[in-house]
Amino acid sequence: MVGAGGEYFNWMARHDAHFVNKRSIANLGVVMGQRTQLFYKPPHGALMREYMDGMYYALLEGRFAFDFVHEDKLAREDLSKYSALVLPNTALLSDEQCGQLRAYVEEGGSLLATFETSMFSERNERRSDFGLADVFGIRTAGEMVGTTGNAYLARIERQHAILNGFSGTSWIPGAENRIPVAPVEEPILTVVPGFVAYPPELSYPPQARTNEPAVVARQKGKSRLIYFPGDIERTMWRSGHTDLARLLQNSIRWVAGANPPVTIEGDGVIEVFAWETQAGFTVHVLNYTNPAMHRGWIRNFYPIGGQKVRMSLPQGRRVTRVELLRAETNIPFTGGAGTIEFTIPRVLDYEVAALYAA
Repeated sequence: MVGAGGEYFNWMARHDAHFVNKRSIANLGVVMGQRTQLFYKPPHGALMREYMDGMYYALLEGRFAFDFVHEDKLAREDLSKYSALVLPNTALLSDEQCGQLRAYVEEGGSLLATFETSMFSERNERRSDFGLADVFGIRTAGEMVGTTGNAYLARIERQHAILNGFSGTSWIPGAENRIPVAPVEEPILTVVPGFVAYPPELSYPPQARTNEPAVVARQKGKSRLIYFPGDIERTMWRSGHTDLARLLQNSIRWVAGANPPVTIEGDGVIEVFAWETQAGFTVHVLNYTNPAMHRGWIRNFYPIGGQKVRMSLPQGRRVTRVELLRAETNIPFTGGAGTIEFTIPRVLDYEVAALYAA
C-alpha cells in the first residue's frame, strides 16, 4: 500500500495543473433531496435509495455528463448553467424551492420529475396537489396505486422523441407504483392497470384502455417538461428492465436538448466528468464494466476499447494538445476551436484526457 500510495501521489504531482478544477462543464443537474432521503416514507416494500440508484444507473448507461445539485442550491445563480434538472422522486420540496424551480422554468430551464415529486412540504406534510402542478400541467386524481409486484403497462397513444427505439408494439412497461393524474390533451402514453400473471385464465387487464396519463410531456417556450406519475426509475432498478431504462434515457435527452457539452461513444459502462481546469479542460472516464459493479467492490478490471469523445469548447478557447494522463502519451485530435474530437484507444479502470487550451 505504501508503494501504491507513493506511485499515485507522484503521478498526481506530475499532472497537478489538470486537477485544479475551475468549473464542471456539465449542463445537466440531478437534484439531491436530502429531506426526502431522511423523512419521506416510500411505498410498502420500497427503499428510499432505490429512486436515486435507478436514475443514476440510467444516467450512467446513457453516458450523460451531469452534476448533483443539492436541494438547498436552487437559486437562480446556482441553476443558470444547467439546461435541465432531473428530480428523481424528490417528494419533499418547500414552497420556496417550488418557486425557485418555477422561476428556473420561466427562464428557459427544463425539468424531468417522477412519482411524488413536490407532493410534500419540507416538513413532510402532504399537499392537496403537487407543489409543481402548474409547472408540469398536472393534477392529482386519486391516492397512490400500488400493484404489489405487477407493474401497470403503458399504451402508446402517439409517437414522440421519448419513444425512440420502440417499435412493433403498442404497449411498453410501466411502474410498480403510481400517482393517478387527471387526463391531458394528446397523451403520449396512457395507463393499462396492472393485472396478475398467474393463473393464465386471469392474466389479462380488467380495463384495456384508460385516459389516465402514464407520462405528461409539454413544451413551454424554451422549456421542456416531463412528469412520470410512476416510480419508473425504482422499478427499473429493481427489475433491470431495459425498456424502462430506454424510456428514461430518451426522456433525459429530450429535456436536456440536442447539444450536450461532451459526448462519448463506445462500448462498456462508464462514468464521465468534464471540467475546465487550470491548464485547459479534462475529460475523466471511469470504466465500470464489471459483473460486480453494483456490489461496492471490484474483483477484476475489464478493459474497454476505443472511446470517441466529442466536446464543445467555449468561444475564444483553442486546444493545442491532448494528452492521456494515465497512459502519459499525446493522442491526435481534430478541430480544436468550437468543437474537438478525439479517441481514447483503451481504458482499463480510469483515464483522463487533458486538453491544453489557450
